[in-house]
Amino acid sequence: ILSCFAEFPLGKMGQSVEMDEEKSGFVGSKVELRCRFINSSPPVKISQVTWQKLVNGSKQNVAIANPSLGVSVAPPYRDRVTFKNGAVRRRTPNLEDTTITFSSLRLSDEAAYICEYTTFPAGNRENTVNLTVLVRPTTQMSLSTPTLVAARSSKVKTPVATCVLATKYTWKTKCGEVSTREYRNEDGTYTVQSDYILVPSRDTHRETLTCVTTYNEEVFTESVILDIQYEPDVMVEGYDGNWYLNRENVQLNCLADANPSVSLYQWRIINGSIPDTVEIRDNLLIFKGPVTYELQGTYVCEATNSIGTRAASVDISVIGIRFYEELPNTADYVSYRLACNKEDYPEPYSPPIQPPLSFLPQQPYHASSQPNTGTSTGSSGGTTSRNTFSPPTHTTAIFKYPSVSGLTSPPIGAAYTFPKEQYV
Repeated sequence: ILSCFAEFPLGKMGQSVEMDEEKSGFVGSKVELRCRFINSSPPVKISQVTWQKLVNGSKQNVAIANPSLGVSVAPPYRDRVTFKNGAVRRRTPNLEDTTITFSSLRLSDEAAYICEYTTFPAGNRENTVNLTVLVRPTTQMSLSTPTLVAARSSKVKTPVATCVLATKYTWKTKCGEVSTREYRNEDGTYTVQSDYILVPSRDTHRETLTCVTTYNEEVFTESVILDIQYEPDVMVEGYDGNWYLNRENVQLNCLADANPSVSLYQWRIINGSIPDTVEIRDNLLIFKGPVTYELQGTYVCEATNSIGTRAASVDISVIGIRFYEELPNTADYVSYRLACNKEDYPEPYSPPIQPPLSFLPQQPYHASSQPNTGTSTGSSGGTTSRNTFSPPTHTTAIFKYPSVSGLTSPPIGAAYTFPKEQYV
């Protein structure tokens, strides 16, 4: 009979050290490295717990907890590493939970950390956690100068904003170019300086520049708004091309877009002086009374701010008749001149009237055959309308009514009242 006996230390198979596989924290933040001893039954005696940092294959002590000697922390970590469980620091300590707290993390703290338990009679038990130190992206946006000046006709590009950050980035705008430089800092971090470059102009005033950074799927943004100063951009409104004689209530308005705002408006007429009937009210030119030919000319408005002076002008012409955008119904008027120029031909080149008009006689009037049925009572009684035509007593033909659709000639000898002629 063969017998085999094996001797194992008491409870060896029931002891372990529990730790997280990985932990991470941002530079300057606090992180906990968990370490808990799972004892056997019956329990073994914990003689000491040692936290060590693994650097290039060698171990460096970070903190030690000893039941007899108490707690000690290595000088590089003395102000930043503590045992979380207060029972570790008692006169009769409990060392089963020796979790440590790392404060004010640094990039140099990134490493593998070993939590080692020395027990009797079981020997040493240990485990490892990998600590990753992250750098939270810091984005700083600033304008190159508080205000920029847009030079007239300049095409020179200049840095208008700077984004300083420590990770990948993009610019959220499409009005310029980007110049980037990268620096390595003493603590191992990188700083990226990105300058946004464009030509300062009126169009880029109040443009929002946004620097967008992404880190570990987190998005961070910083924005600035451009303040670009520019000289006035001027235009004159109010003249519609229909300033006819005796028209009332006309004025010119000088509009200027400027940064800073316009401080002075000035009006003048090229090769002339502003009429006495015109009132200058800042950016308004108010024409009092009816329009006359004396108001014709080229009016100039000059707008000034601290950056410069710009001007705009308008040529005023006065016409003798009123111009309609849509002509009235010509059947209501006797004036055929309006119909002739319906297509807005120049007066000397108006198209021919259709149908042609003729003022030659067609049926001469005869005094002997004229019935007296008009509105006029003749010379023997009553009054005659100023707008009434009665054929004379002679036999000479003097008028032929035009053949126009919608108009009919009155009976021979009948008195005829003409509609009032309206000039346009």
